[in-house]
This record gives sequence, C-alpha cells and structure tokens, in this order.
Amino acid sequence: MRLTKFHRTSRIAIAAFLLIGVAACAQGDLSGRNGDAAAGDKQVVAAMMRAGDAAAKRGDYGAAAAFYRRAQNADPKAAEPLLGLGEALIAAGVAREAADAFRQAMAIDPNNPRALRGLGNALIGQDQSDLSIAEFEKALAINPKDYRAYSGLGVAHDSMAEHTKAQEYYYAGLTIAPDDVTLRNNLGLSLAFAGHYKGAIEILRPLALRPGASARDRQNLALAYGLSGDMVQAKKFARMDMDSREVERNLSYYAALRSIADPVMRVKSVRAGYALQAP
Repeated sequence: MRLTKFHRTSRIAIAAFLLIGVAACAQGDLSGRNGDAAAGDKQVVAAMMRAGDAAAKRGDYGAAAAFYRRAQNADPKAAEPLLGLGEALIAAGVAREAADAFRQAMAIDPNNPRALRGLGNALIGQDQSDLSIAEFEKALAINPKDYRAYSGLGVAHDSMAEHTKAQEYYYAGLTIAPDDVTLRNNLGLSLAFAGHYKGAIEILRPLALRPGASARDRQNLALAYGLSGDMVQAKKFARMDMDSREVERNLSYYAALRSIADPVMRVKSVRAGYALQAP
C-alpha cells in the first residue's frame, strides 16, 4: 500500500505524523494551474517527472509533489504526473489529497490500474478500507495477475482485522510473484496480528537477514517478536536501525500493542507506524 520508504525513518513505528510540512503544501489546488510552464511542453514534463522521481526515491516527498505538480501544469491531459503526485502524497501520509490526485488521473484514464490501486491505498489511509476493496477489485478485473492489487486487498482486510481473508489474498499474490518482498512482509505481519507468531517470524526473519534488507524489513521482524513477547529478539533487531532511546520507546510500543484487546484498533495502531506496506 508503495506505501512508502522505510529507511532510517523506521523509527516511525511509534510516530505516525512524519512530514507534517508536506501536508501543509498539499492543501492547495491539485491542478496547480499557475502558468509557470507552457501547457503541452513535453520537455518540461519529462524534466519535472525525472526530478520528482529522484526526490521520491530519496524520501523527499514534499519536493517530489512539487515537481509532479509542475509536470501536470505543463500537460494537464497527462495522467502520469497525477499518479506520481498521488504516490508522493500517500508516502507523506496525506491520504485525502492523494485520493483527489488519483481521482483526477482516473478522469483522464479511467482504467489505469496504478490509479485504481493508488485510490484504494488512499482510502485505506482514510480509514475507509471497506470502500478501497472495490478499487482493488477493479484493478484485478483489468489484469487478473495484478499481484499488487492482491496485496492491496490483503492490507484492506487486515485493516478491518479480517486476517484470514487478508492472508488468502497475500497467498494469491505470491502465486504470481513469489519473491515479492511487500507481499511477504505483509503476510508475515498479518500472521503476527492473528497471533500466529511462529509462522510470522518464519516469513519475516529471512527477509530481515537477506543481503540488501531494508530497515522496514528488520523493524517488521522486531514488531513480530515484540507482539510475541520475545523482547530480547525484538530489541536485537530494533537496535539495528535505532539509537538506544528509540529502541526503548519501541519496546514500550510493542508492550502497549499487546495490551490492546480490540483487534481493529491494534492493526490501526500498527498501520499508523507504516508497518503494513501499500502495494
């Protein structure tokens, strides 16, 4: 739900309000018609898209959103800048504005799977997981092998604490893309939410220990250990990306999660920390 680079900011596991400044910059008109670029100027579009992609890759989602807006100014009939804008806003946690961007993209290209999945992710971000399901199903109707849509359906059902159903979708996606890290991470977390800690750790541990593993991979494993009550292993993996103070905060966070009786609230608390990853 690619919702969502988890580099050094894996510390977000206990802080759901990153990049607040981006939210402020996202409040304006998404169409952004300010006349600073000639409509239809393909060179401007290409340059702004490259700049936006580079900014998003390094995690600067505010800059990425600004570049994508300028690209859209230059060619208001193009869907691609709106898709980039929506994804940057989702990564920044600005779900409502992201949904607007994806809806504008769909007005240009109604059957664009990336727009459908993006809108689904944005709806999940607005606690409207029930509504998101229709968007992912539309993407699957267009392409039955869209494993990212299966991942989105899994996240939607996990967000409603329907973990068995969520796992069915993750497994369906894995039959198409067996090595997809996002699907495997989400499946492992879903098993942890459902209390199947041994199975969760068996899936998440190889991801966290593989060459090129990300901080997200390691912190998802730490979360699974924390939910299981194994604080020794949780601390071991948490400290790979955090200082001692952050580690202690996360250990307290894991204990707090274990005390939440309502399964939906528990999942929402984890989603606030970006543990479940949008497709």
